[in-house]
Amino acid sequence: MKELNLNVIEKTIETVPLGTKASFSKTVTEGDVILYAGITGSFEPVCMDEGFASKSPAMGRVIQRMLLATYTWPVSTMITSPGSVTVGQQATFYKDVKIGDTIFVTGEVMEKREEKKLVFIHMEIHNQNHELVMEGKVTNMMRVR
Repeated sequence: MKELNLNVIEKTIETVPLGTKASFSKTVTEGDVILYAGITGSFEPVCMDEGFASKSPAMGRVIQRMLLATYTWPVSTMITSPGSVTVGQQATFYKDVKIGDTIFVTGEVMEKREEKKLVFIHMEIHNQNHELVMEGKVTNMMRVR
């Protein structure tokens, strides 16, 4: 049985400087889309049904937009965890992402409000063609020492 590690060093708002960056990349799979649909109930035909999707403006299956937004979480986790909780997320979607596309997520701490214990991380997601597919902001609350 694995022992609980109680020596994990908690990050605080003071230990995460402005300009801190992290990145994550992933090739989106059929399994990602199916599992996300099963967990959330998000079974849009344009995501699940190739026949329907091929006749849509997307001209083929696309991944759920909110699935794309969840790929920012590993980046915000790298920057502020352990020691934070996400309290807000904003996203603007610019292009469809299809199964088999590779996405590249980057995040950077752009603002901190120590009096409110908040860290704001600007997020961008690009596809394998270097096209911006999503942009947004994640807000994390952290402890102050």
